[in-house]
Amino acid sequence: MSDRYSVVFEGRIMPGKNADMVKERLQTTLKTDDQGIERLFSGSPVAIRKNTDLKTAEKYKQAFAVAGAFCEIRNETAPLAADSATSPDEAAAAPPPTRNEPPEEPPQPPVSAVKVHSITTSNGGKMIITNIETVPGKTVTEHFGLVSGSTIRAKHIGRDFMASLKNLVGGELKGYTQLLQESRQEAIHRMIEEARLMGANAVVNVRFSTSSVAQGAAELYAYGTAVTVK
Repeated sequence: MSDRYSVVFEGRIMPGKNADMVKERLQTTLKTDDQGIERLFSGSPVAIRKNTDLKTAEKYKQAFAVAGAFCEIRNETAPLAADSATSPDEAAAAPPPTRNEPPEEPPQPPVSAVKVHSITTSNGGKMIITNIETVPGKTVTEHFGLVSGSTIRAKHIGRDFMASLKNLVGGELKGYTQLLQESRQEAIHRMIEEARLMGANAVVNVRFSTSSVAQGAAELYAYGTAVTVK
């Protein structure tokens, strides 16, 4: 029979880490409540997981390290005293796996550890832009609806002449590449301004679209959903 292990936490935090931030990340990682977190930092050893394999125990230890805390892996052959280790939350402590039941997956590192980048708006504020439906580590607290921005660009005789030469020798049409880049940036800027005026601080699910509006002219359209996240 292979060795079994316990994952034990004694309330130790990595040097330089903010205690409140570590508690918040551990609460998200362990999916426990405020009382469970208080028991974790009571000063007594707390058994986070018992009777598990070494690989799973190592994943728990890594998840705690990401949150900014130290935990220990102890062999079950030298168990803790009955009154020295308590569960942080009965609901969070899963029963030992049986032979027919594989060990449950350890918690993943908290999404609050993800660094989120933002764009500076015209008034010096910050706006998060993403093409997914949520912002990792943040919660949508207000929904404003659709925002959009567009620009219509016409052909440039100089660029058309250079493009005709490229048709002979091949290669990138740099004039058109630059034109499309400028169009995207202008459409995004107008979309951000519309979201800012609504009071949003993020635009999620951003998409682009193009259409022909006249001979020799095309529209580039950017749109998304304006929200407030915290």
